[in-house]
Amino acid sequence: MKLNAIRIPCTNLGESVEFYQHQLGLKWAFGGVVDAVIGFKLGEIDLILEPEEKGEFEASRYLGFSVEVTNIDVFYQQKKALGICFTGMPEIQLWGAKMTHIIDPSGNSFSVIEICN
Repeated sequence: MKLNAIRIPCTNLGESVEFYQHQLGLKWAFGGVVDAVIGFKLGEIDLILEPEEKGEFEASRYLGFSVEVTNIDVFYQQKKALGICFTGMPEIQLWGAKMTHIIDPSGNSFSVIEICN
């Protein structure tokens, strides 16, 4: 068994495509705004953007996943310069990683980590 896809609720698909494709640099895989579903590749996983559904599949929440980068400080500075919103600067966690969180245009957030040896 392996993780295949992560669905992300969006308040505006056009803004979300701009964010995930152009600011984060993810590769488009399928769909489009007119299809009301857009897929991007995040490694081997499909990251799927879909319109939010009030009461069922709502935006503006913690998405519950983390992406790992090799140098979080460089990543943070590069993405911040592109206008990406973070919850704060990367900080070392008690469990041994350095972490911050990204907030997307729909108010969703997810973790960015660097495993420290």
